[in-house]
Amino acid sequence: MRSEMDILSMDERQRICWLLANRATLMIVGLVWLGMIVWKLIQNQIPYFLLIMVPVFALIRFVMYHVYAAKLK
Repeated sequence: MRSEMDILSMDERQRICWLLANRATLMIVGLVWLGMIVWKLIQNQIPYFLLIMVPVFALIRFVMYHVYAAKLK
């Protein structure tokens, strides 16, 4: 399976930069998500959807990791 890095013909340095940019983006999205949870709590509202989706996203990531790892064997 070709990734966007393959399609863009990135060398090893560019691949590392791409992966680091992806990691930074995920961290920023996570911080924004936590900020939205805190904002709702400050407003005395319980953000059920936001709270439930945290472990759901973690489970999806865990499953997809194992699916991709099994394909590479």
